[in-house]
Amino acid sequence: MLRAQVVREHRAGYYVHDLGPDGPRRVAGESPGRWTGGGSARLGLRGVVDGESLAVVLGGGDPLGARPLRGDRGARSVGGVDLVWCAPKSVSVLGLLGPGELSRAAEASHGAAVADAAAYLEREALGVRRSAAGVVRHLPAQGMVGAAFVHRTSRVLDPHLHTHLVVANVAQGPDGCWSALDTRRLFAHVRTASALYDARLRHELVARAGIAWERSPAGRWEVAGIDPVLCRLFSQRAAGMDEHQSRHGRPGRAGGPRRGGARLAAFHADRPEKDGRPAWEELVGTWRRRAGHLGLDPAELVGLIGRARLGPSGPVQEPSVSLADERDHGRSPGAGRRLLAAVADSAAAGLTVSQAEARVASLGARTAGGGLIGPGPGAYRSGLEAREVGVRGHHGRER
Repeated sequence: MLRAQVVREHRAGYYVHDLGPDGPRRVAGESPGRWTGGGSARLGLRGVVDGESLAVVLGGGDPLGARPLRGDRGARSVGGVDLVWCAPKSVSVLGLLGPGELSRAAEASHGAAVADAAAYLEREALGVRRSAAGVVRHLPAQGMVGAAFVHRTSRVLDPHLHTHLVVANVAQGPDGCWSALDTRRLFAHVRTASALYDARLRHELVARAGIAWERSPAGRWEVAGIDPVLCRLFSQRAAGMDEHQSRHGRPGRAGGPRRGGARLAAFHADRPEKDGRPAWEELVGTWRRRAGHLGLDPAELVGLIGRARLGPSGPVQEPSVSLADERDHGRSPGAGRRLLAAVADSAAAGLTVSQAEARVASLGARTAGGGLIGPGPGAYRSGLEAREVGVRGHHGRER
């Protein structure tokens, strides 16, 4: 799953933990950040992320020079976008409580899935705006200025494998000029990138360990064979948010907050600070003892290896996409992205981004006689980038 949220300029310290009087304040299970993306390379940012350079790029500046890379909008300035790639709880349990082979497979699969879906975003979702004589042009950006941080625990120190990919709000256009990102374009691709991450994660775990998958009652893909009780045991954060919503009124009732707003309020109200003191080995020992108290043995997770390869249907299933999705493709802005997401989500054994795109192309070719045209380069982008848009005033409304 992928969540996206705006990052303000002063938030670099949240991701890069400085040295305190007793040593690093990094929480157990967190790794140093790494620079990623073509934009980072263009600015000379490589290797481990340091707090000073991250603060400069979130502030819109060049860490290796004195030049500003975007305009200053004061208190309204957006430093960047935090793309949080979250593994399903069953994969977190597999990776952080399973034996060595499964643990390595889960973490490597998560890393490969993040890299593949992030490359899709860098290629299709990053853009800049240029205006002249009342006309705004939407252009592709020349790579991402990104900082990736792999975390393995939630705020209540439950197993929670996730990566924060902080995309700075600066980008170089094809004209060579740096400016702010077109963040609307980036947010428009979040749902598709989420489905692509999930599909690549399934694909990797099938290939690396033969892990089988099944739909949860909520409709999400989870590892088949992991006791749901084990997942709920290590979902204290979600349970706390549910309790907060219950205490303050059910979402969606008459006069109450809408569902999304209520969940967001619970997220912030029940958001504890991470405790950076436990050592990793101590934390894993605590998790194992908690599971043992319920009669759950994490060592039994090794029995999940090879299940998909032994299944009657094999590791790969044909994606199923509705005819409505096929008919819709190419007729409205964003239809191509929705079709790509549907293809990715329908693959029980997962697939790579390139395989998903090839599948969409084959659907287009198969139904071309009915008016559907297969996607070409940039077909998954928002309709805004495909044309020049006339604007009126400073609000960016179309004429």
